[in-house]
Amino acid sequence: MTTGRNEACPCGSGKKFKKCCMGSTRPEAHATTPPLTPEAQLEMARAAFYKRQFNEAREQLQPLLAKKRVNAATWSLACGIEMQDKKFDRARTYIEKALALEPDNANYLYNYATICAQTGDKDKALKTFRRALAIRPDLYQAVNNMGHVLRDLGRTEEATEYYREVFRHDVRDLGILSQVLLSMQLFSFENHDEMYEMHCDLGRRITARMPESSPQWRPTRANTGEKIRLGYLSPRFSREIVSYFFKPVFDNHDRSRFEIYLYSATPRPDDMTDYFARRADKWTDITRLSDSALCQQIADDKIDILIDLAGHAPENRITATARKPAPVQVSMLDYFDTTGIQAIDYYVTDTFSTPAGGRQKFTEELIYLEQPRLVYEAPDYAPDIQVRDPDAGGIVFGSFNRHEKIIPEVVATWSGLLRETPNSRLLLKNPGFADPAVRDALLQKFSKHGVESHRISFRGRSPHAEMLAEYGDIDIALDTFPYNGGLTTLEALWMGTPVIAIEGQRIISRQSAGILHSLGLPEFVAKSAEEFCDIGKYWAQHRRELNTLRKSLRALMATSPLTDGNAYTRDLECHFERAWNKYLAQQD
Repeated sequence: MTTGRNEACPCGSGKKFKKCCMGSTRPEAHATTPPLTPEAQLEMARAAFYKRQFNEAREQLQPLLAKKRVNAATWSLACGIEMQDKKFDRARTYIEKALALEPDNANYLYNYATICAQTGDKDKALKTFRRALAIRPDLYQAVNNMGHVLRDLGRTEEATEYYREVFRHDVRDLGILSQVLLSMQLFSFENHDEMYEMHCDLGRRITARMPESSPQWRPTRANTGEKIRLGYLSPRFSREIVSYFFKPVFDNHDRSRFEIYLYSATPRPDDMTDYFARRADKWTDITRLSDSALCQQIADDKIDILIDLAGHAPENRITATARKPAPVQVSMLDYFDTTGIQAIDYYVTDTFSTPAGGRQKFTEELIYLEQPRLVYEAPDYAPDIQVRDPDAGGIVFGSFNRHEKIIPEVVATWSGLLRETPNSRLLLKNPGFADPAVRDALLQKFSKHGVESHRISFRGRSPHAEMLAEYGDIDIALDTFPYNGGLTTLEALWMGTPVIAIEGQRIISRQSAGILHSLGLPEFVAKSAEEFCDIGKYWAQHRRELNTLRKSLRALMATSPLTDGNAYTRDLECHFERAWNKYLAQQD
């Protein structure tokens, strides 16, 4: 006999059956979900990990890690989660447990070595990478990271050999080869033909992996719009380096002649990202789009000229541009070499950066601007120039460049200047200097050149406005070479701090010299390490003259081509129109 839903509940509660125990009498209410098997939990953790949902992945793994017996694969996955989330101490604990169970697993050794490298234990990292490669010689990721560790240790020739070795492997993740090309720009590497061939090699590999067909927009004169549609593609539409060079162009584009579409792969958006998104004719977040979907979007938008602002810089989408979704494609701003991609038609430069007869080679046709290759707009929160009292003690040299750029040749040159300039000091600032291992390694290098540690001070990360103000604590900035500063050099000058630079042979090693020449300050450009030291010593002895110059630098910058966004953009637009008309003429 059953109880009606509106009758008194037989449990004696006094409530109607439907309001009380009715639900619990249903057969399905008594069914329980069977507990997940360990294998299923592990798969769910992996799935969350691949989606970069690290907290969820941890939750799924936690019951497995709490068991008395945990297999090596589970410890390894736990390590991978923490590595990706940059929790290296916890990752190290987990991978050590995995290695205790499988000491000859090359993948585990690779992860352990990578953690050692990230936490400053470079020597152990090298030994462990070598162990991994002895077991698995085809583990190209270990070859690549060996190169990075040797690079960071200043062992340039060895690093170069490992980087060459990476290119001999069948590399699945071609982004690794882009990293190699970027890292090799740090070295005083004069084999220009080899660098060109390595770029072409990567270009061929990228092209070989393209699908047989991909979405493309191919207009003729009959179906083009009244305005030329420009599509800019970048992972840096934010307050990272590129936007300080792109914003003057974006703001000055003639919207009566051009429509501006922005394709953003920006992983760390900020207020500048919002600025671009609000003002573009169309804004598309492509962070979750595949190459095929991205090309479809560009084709659907009928982009006439696609401008890639990244090249082989980190987080690029060069594999999409290789499919040629737009009829005309251009590389500019954030990479300072050829892409090696046949689908990219043009590279934007200037006659100083890429002089006639220069040895740097390009697969692209060069667009030579009449303006400097870079145009800069300082943030409106940049503080006023502060100048040290010339009687406040010895001169302070400084550099706010990344620590990876301070290679052995740079250390030797700066050390010579410090030794020959009595009472001088060196201030180094960059987020990397928060790491004691980075500081200690650099101090050891200076010590070998006779520079005592008390003459060198370090500063780590600070808010951008505060960082700019700290230029008031140095008298002269020292550029790195052959990998020059770009934004770093321009910020120093805007803050009234002259920069001493060495003029090299490639775009990246001529960058600061080009900036200084554009500003009318060739006296700060050296041709050699000896001349670099002579320039520094001269200004150390002429502090009052130096301070007079410092106080005038911002006004000099404000009236120079370096900050003339309007002239730069008009020049660039003329070249874009010329390239577009050339394409259309070829379709007739």
